[in-house]
Amino acid sequence: MTNITGDAATFREQGNQAFKQGHYQEAIDRYTDAIHALNNEQLNDSIKNDLTKCYSNRAQCNINLEQYDDAIEDATKALEYTPTDQKSLYRRANAFERSGKLNQAISDAQRLMAVSSKGGSIDEQTYNLLRRLRETAQSKVSQQTQLNSKVQQMFETVISKSNQQETALNNILVISRESSGADAILAYDTDLKHLMEFIQRDDRTCILGALRIFAEIAKNSYKRAEIVYNTLGLKPISRCFAMNDVEIPTSASILVHNMLMSICDLENRRKVRKPVNVPYNFDPFVTEFINEIFRMLLNLIDDRACSGVGRDCCLDLVLKFVDRASGCNWTTKFILSGLPKVLRVAATVPDLADPDKKQYPLTEKTKMHISCTLSVVFHDLYSDKAREDFNNECAEFIIALRERDDVQSRVRTISTLSVLLQGPFDTGNAILGSQNLVDLMIQMAGSCDPLQERIAVEAIVLSASKKDKAAGILSLGSEILKDLYQSANEQIKVIALVGLSKIASSKGTDSAANLVTEGSCQTLSRACCKFLTTSPNFEIRRWSADGLAYLSLDADVKEELVDNILAIKSLFNLCQCEDAHVLYSITTIFVNLTNTYDTKKADKEMADLATYAKQHVPKEHPKDNTESYEERRRKLVDAGIISVLVQLCKHKSDNCREQVARIFLGLSENEKYRGPIVAAGGAKALLPLALDGTPAGKTKAAQALAKIAITTNPEMAFPGQRMLELVRPLLQLLKLENTALENFEALLALTNLATGGESVRKRILKERGFPNIEQYMYEEHTMLRRAATECMSNLVVQEEVTKHFTGDNDRVKLVVLLCGEEDPLLMKAALATLAILSTSQIDLEEYKNIELDDEDRKKINEYLEENRIICDKIINVKSFTETFKQLCASEDDAIQYRALYVIRNLVRTNKEIAMGIVQTDLMDVLFAIKEIKEDGSTNEKNRKLLSDIIQQCLSYGLIQPNKDHTIIEEDENADFD
Repeated sequence: MTNITGDAATFREQGNQAFKQGHYQEAIDRYTDAIHALNNEQLNDSIKNDLTKCYSNRAQCNINLEQYDDAIEDATKALEYTPTDQKSLYRRANAFERSGKLNQAISDAQRLMAVSSKGGSIDEQTYNLLRRLRETAQSKVSQQTQLNSKVQQMFETVISKSNQQETALNNILVISRESSGADAILAYDTDLKHLMEFIQRDDRTCILGALRIFAEIAKNSYKRAEIVYNTLGLKPISRCFAMNDVEIPTSASILVHNMLMSICDLENRRKVRKPVNVPYNFDPFVTEFINEIFRMLLNLIDDRACSGVGRDCCLDLVLKFVDRASGCNWTTKFILSGLPKVLRVAATVPDLADPDKKQYPLTEKTKMHISCTLSVVFHDLYSDKAREDFNNECAEFIIALRERDDVQSRVRTISTLSVLLQGPFDTGNAILGSQNLVDLMIQMAGSCDPLQERIAVEAIVLSASKKDKAAGILSLGSEILKDLYQSANEQIKVIALVGLSKIASSKGTDSAANLVTEGSCQTLSRACCKFLTTSPNFEIRRWSADGLAYLSLDADVKEELVDNILAIKSLFNLCQCEDAHVLYSITTIFVNLTNTYDTKKADKEMADLATYAKQHVPKEHPKDNTESYEERRRKLVDAGIISVLVQLCKHKSDNCREQVARIFLGLSENEKYRGPIVAAGGAKALLPLALDGTPAGKTKAAQALAKIAITTNPEMAFPGQRMLELVRPLLQLLKLENTALENFEALLALTNLATGGESVRKRILKERGFPNIEQYMYEEHTMLRRAATECMSNLVVQEEVTKHFTGDNDRVKLVVLLCGEEDPLLMKAALATLAILSTSQIDLEEYKNIELDDEDRKKINEYLEENRIICDKIINVKSFTETFKQLCASEDDAIQYRALYVIRNLVRTNKEIAMGIVQTDLMDVLFAIKEIKEDGSTNEKNRKLLSDIIQQCLSYGLIQPNKDHTIIEEDENADFD
């Protein structure tokens, strides 16, 4: 067995040596090899230490190469394994400083000072860094002095409780949004006594203003966030969460969010790739901090004195930070101590009187917040045992509720079940079957009690959220749903409408299935649209959207709905909510309208066999043809869907993001929509979707980016750093399991991208793009071979790529063979690749008389030797002569030019290679072309190349002119005097 750790040590030492010699790219490659070897080892303290050193050293290499974003990513990864590593902190601060991100640099420098002071002495590098940062700060002394004066004046206004205090607080808030302003506030209010006094007042304006200022101070700064947490504590924040106010708990939530992001360094950590089931490694202070926050949030969720808005804010924070993939790793703690508390809230029904206990105050969105939170927790569990434990906890809670078989117990049971069915559906569905709750739901739905009817019909509809479950459960209650649709209660009516919509849409897109009366889908759709556009109630509108998500599978409904501008605009407005379930329903509607869902066309032979056997064969609706859905897409674009999709990209739900990626891909299929997508920020919004989410979502987003990059100037669509970020998702499309179209478009996009400069080409190589691209040069499909070869022709200008062709391999031979293919575009691409490879990067004639040091002379000689090796390989390919005879005689001027260019490069390399050409039939073809009269058969550029080739051979003495000025070959075997 290979000693992986030993290999890693060897690679790291090779990286160290390359670094000392100034070969930073080589050092990066060796450190990368070491990291790959270490990642195959069982993670322990020793491996963590080695990984820290490799990532940290690679960060320094990237700094030296002025690749600061890569340096920041590597240093952040090093800090993942060793949060207090001083070198990594210093290097990241250095990279931040050089990339112009002074705020982050100062934050890291302050953190470094704190770490250094705890561990002993502070080294000279740290002092130098701090000195530089101080010097940068001192250049703004005058402005800072004026700022300090303004801050003092505004604080005095608030302290005096004058009628201008609200204006003064707003001015302080504006100042706090800048790093210099936040520092000025802390400089004046050193121990935060004034802001503490403001937040403890009974004055709503002061409380709200102070919370917002605290939130800005804590934003993007570890040091400032630490000061706020240590000084303010959690008690005043907890008090603000509990207030029955719309804005105060929300502002408290933003403050906690900013403290978590800054102290846990999550913004930088999330940029680093890691296994999703591996949590971040925090130092002890940070671990204690996040545990304190978690305890506060759970206590507030279970506190009946806490307001409904405050409870929603607490649930939202748990939702954002509970997971181990990108959060604080609260999942295990949540199941132990948080799940019972959250389920108690889920069982609360505000309309149900409870003489024994005070009710939890809820909002109309509380239950959905709980569903989303439980769903995130469930999907963060990575073992069957953990998920089984989760399901058992929920089942035991339901069993305890049912111990008293009365109305209150039934309502609470089904209410809790509804929450589970909207969140971790598998958990809710398992409980539904194991506890025999279907009969209870049907019984309650027919009870004539409006409360029981509403709770039951909601559960019935939710229990059929999966298409394959609809036929079973909904068929049992279909008659009840029809009766409840006549209810005077608007909420019961709309929920019953959704149930009926699910029955009507269960045929999917199959126009041959007649499960319901013709036209009933359109009738139900109109009813949903009416609720959607007229009801002010959020719950009514969200249920309406849910119904349309099912009905819009019907092509007649699609045609009618896309022309209902009022309904479309109502859906756009509903997208502003944060409810994952609602957004999924809306994005599903848009996917259906644009026909961007996955479809499988039935095999013709199987369809004929099914028809013969009198089996049902699905048929596509005439209004689902290409012309129809292209028109629907046009109408949605005109209505403004692109800007709505850009906003939806920011949502955390992977399923919603996948739907958005599908729609973007569908729109980008039409070239005329690519410009508007870029203009609305779609190219920027698609990048995160292509790197994080469901496998299908990442692929769809990456393909949409590829389509944009093919026809749009990359420098305009993906300016600056964004062009480098595009490389990774495009390379992810170059997988054999992806479709040929996805592979082809990725190659075309990379070809266009590789023209963007050396930094882009280096990123392609760093992301291991060379082997991924090269493999498609061997593909049987001509278009894939051509696209890969075109991409390679843009990459071979890089020195690192040239070295791949000089080794002991047949890469050069492959390119020569591709020159003999029948596809003219493939021939041109292969010839272009050979032309670049065979071009000497250094013309010796220009440098032989120049004084150069040994290192530069050695480098020139290396270039020339690489050129000689490649030219030798070209001319030694068995089919070279026959192939190039055909190419040189081509009627296509571009092909002829490239072939002659390659030959010109070959004869210029040395006399031996030129002799190999002169002695073949290829030279006869060249003479024949040369003798063609200037009648336009050979263009001027090509004649110039021919002349260069012949003049070079003349200079070698391999050919000589006759007396009539024609050219003859020199006989190398003639006797000399």
